[in-house]
Amino acid sequence: MGITVTADFVRALNATVRSVYDEAFASQAGVWRELATVMPSTQSEEPYAWIGEIPTMREFLDERTIKALKEYGFTIRNKTWEATIGVKREALEDEQTGQLRARVMGLAEAASAHYDELLFNLIASGGSANCYDGTPFYGNSHPGGGDNLTDLPFSASALKTVLAAMQRQVTPSTGEPMNVRPSHLLVPPELEFTALEVLNSALNPDSSGGQNRVNALHGRLKVVVSARLASSSEWHVLDCTHAVKPFIVQQRVAAELSELTENSESGFMRDEFLYGVRSRDNAGFGLWQYAYCSTGDAS
Repeated sequence: MGITVTADFVRALNATVRSVYDEAFASQAGVWRELATVMPSTQSEEPYAWIGEIPTMREFLDERTIKALKEYGFTIRNKTWEATIGVKREALEDEQTGQLRARVMGLAEAASAHYDELLFNLIASGGSANCYDGTPFYGNSHPGGGDNLTDLPFSASALKTVLAAMQRQVTPSTGEPMNVRPSHLLVPPELEFTALEVLNSALNPDSSGGQNRVNALHGRLKVVVSARLASSSEWHVLDCTHAVKPFIVQQRVAAELSELTENSESGFMRDEFLYGVRSRDNAGFGLWQYAYCSTGDAS
């Protein structure tokens, strides 16, 4: 037996749909949640002139030394995005609400995937797009002689080299160590099992180091695998332990669900209810010192 789609039914349904969406979105294990800092936005674009200045403590002698904004920086401009589904009134009258639930959960998956897409489009541009200091995010010409780009193929010895280089990074203005604490290894599917062997094996997986030696890299980093990486040989070591991570996801309007129901033009003219997700956001680079990339294609 079918149901009558009344105004009260629609209000109750919409409340349920929003709850389903919110729960499904919160449960999505997007890579962006681990590798990017989510920054709230209050306008069409946000300046990040402050991001290159990392404060250090000094002895309080006569008065405070105020750290002014650097002359360099960058701006992240928000863009608007959407995804929409249509649900025929007949489907609700025939009690096909289970199908609606599944489709709304799909919207939540699409919303989370949107933030991963923003993140990995940003990572893909890292060799050419500039960060706060006016040079490419991944490069060998950062002010002060810093670099975070190599071409070493992935191996235990290459990983140790990168870890040491990252931990040697210093604050450009003071020369003080930046306390870089590498926490994640980002690899494509082709390097997944090699990465797990290097980081999860109790014994040294690198034959050049001897098969019977203890693996000093055991449990050192968390392996994150994504097919969104463009190359099958690239790998990234990231420090995601600080307030500002290597990447920024900026949200003016977080991905939220809205609806057009029976009192809307669509509901009246086409006998169709619309449910959609809309967001205003974008992504940008954080501190290059917290990321190191290898193209893995040394010849």
